[in-house]
Amino acid sequence: MIQNIIGSQLATENQNFETPSLVETRQGVSVLYKDHFLYSKYDPSKAILNIISNLSIPEYSIILIFSPVLWLGLKELLAKLPATSSIAVFEYEKPLFDFAQENFPNELKDHLNNKIQIFNKSDIKKYFAFIQKQHFRKCLKIDFSAASALYKDDYNEILSLTQRVIDQFWKNRLTLIKFGRLYSKNIFKNLTLLSDAIPLASLYKSVTKPILVLGAGESLNTTILELKKNFSKFFIICVDAAAAPLLDNGITPDAIIAVEGQQVIEKSYIGTPANSKCLLIMDLVSRNHIPYITKGKYSFFVSNYADMNFFELLKNYNLLPPVIKPLGSVGLVSMEIALKLRKDINIPVLFSGLDFSYSIGITHAKGTASHKALLSSTSKLKSVFNISSAFSTGTSSIICANGKKMITSKALESYALLFNENFEDEQNIFDIRTSGINLTSAKADLDHFIESLPANLNSNSYELNLNYQAIPKSNITSFLQNEKQALEELKDLFTYADNSALRKKDISLNEQIDSILTNREYLFIHFPDAVGPTNPQSYYNRIRIELDFFLKEINVALSLN
Repeated sequence: MIQNIIGSQLATENQNFETPSLVETRQGVSVLYKDHFLYSKYDPSKAILNIISNLSIPEYSIILIFSPVLWLGLKELLAKLPATSSIAVFEYEKPLFDFAQENFPNELKDHLNNKIQIFNKSDIKKYFAFIQKQHFRKCLKIDFSAASALYKDDYNEILSLTQRVIDQFWKNRLTLIKFGRLYSKNIFKNLTLLSDAIPLASLYKSVTKPILVLGAGESLNTTILELKKNFSKFFIICVDAAAAPLLDNGITPDAIIAVEGQQVIEKSYIGTPANSKCLLIMDLVSRNHIPYITKGKYSFFVSNYADMNFFELLKNYNLLPPVIKPLGSVGLVSMEIALKLRKDINIPVLFSGLDFSYSIGITHAKGTASHKALLSSTSKLKSVFNISSAFSTGTSSIICANGKKMITSKALESYALLFNENFEDEQNIFDIRTSGINLTSAKADLDHFIESLPANLNSNSYELNLNYQAIPKSNITSFLQNEKQALEELKDLFTYADNSALRKKDISLNEQIDSILTNREYLFIHFPDAVGPTNPQSYYNRIRIELDFFLKEINVALSLN
């Protein structure tokens, strides 16, 4: 292929070096661009072939090729590429991108858009949309020419972000393996509460005074002291663990955000006054018993914790609350909800207690459930400080904005990065923390901010919309009955196979089973091999066990509805 175009593209002394040109060498063809050779002048393919020959490619890998130019080594790379792996090619330099497109090997064109995806500088969003839909486990990079040095930092950023996307996917998978079944169970339990819930969407854009988002980190201690006499000037949204210290100091939050699905979180709500004016804003996967503790008004949202058709089933029955992107941290969810509740971008949102770090021995603010547990267990032999948390696996020390040395972890650092990515471009967000990991939001002093507020800013920040249209119980009942019928059909098919009275003869047994499973990922989303079962029979056997579990939950929900 290259030999056919050498005659018209050979470089001469009078050529424009801004255009890539082919140059004959002793061992093949190189490329001259901007007065630099992009391959060796002596043996152009030697270096890249050595790299590929020594390359070990695991299953489910994404190979990042930077600046392919003449595509030397691509044939050899494809020969080593596992069937489960793919190649993503990047070229940011426009003349080189066009040159590479023109010189793509004809004999390998069948692999384009199949095993090989090509991206330029304007395709980055398209690339990450592609990556997020895959289940890659490893990311490898290869510089196919010296031209990769032209955008070294950009290419390194692509590599880093790709690895983060892959890591995040598998972290999410581990979370689903551990908690996926609990999330699904809680959804069915919380469905019975929907008919009495205030639709969260009816409160969007309703808050007209400054919003204060409070986490349970150490900086909350200082904020509470500054806030005691002026809390009515703010609409206060707090995370679940921050509710107790606020209430202990006479500060009633306007909203508490609940996302935790485990029973242990109930300790955070001990002491919440009955019939409180505080609104409980719950994730649909959170602990079902919490509204029975708070005994007040509540609303629901749902974190899009997995890409599931099951959500569409809920939507069809008008049972799907507002969906919030998966953020992993209750503090980040609280910020996201605050932005949705404020009237417009002119309403300031302040935050404290979202530290994503902690002092040695002090993991949470005073008065939180974990702090009270430490106090109650303190003895002559056991310190009041949780020293071990600072030296556990994955922790490291950082210097915070106030110059104080604090402890963080990989998980907390990832939340801080997510915070910046999601909120750094939002207007009127202010960081009033006195400690914590550095964030990109504008800094503000709470006392000075309070002094700048109008003296009469003590009126209600919003009024609960009591004219909303409640979800009819009949919708919930119909949905639950439909699910019960579907699961009983599955159970019958698993039990009696081709002898089942429900067996459809026009399609195969597996196709009939899979057609029911398609919209019911809650039966298997927590399986370790949910992203690609290797043993279908084992997969079906485990689903058969899950059927009894969820049929029981559905029957209980039907009896309560």
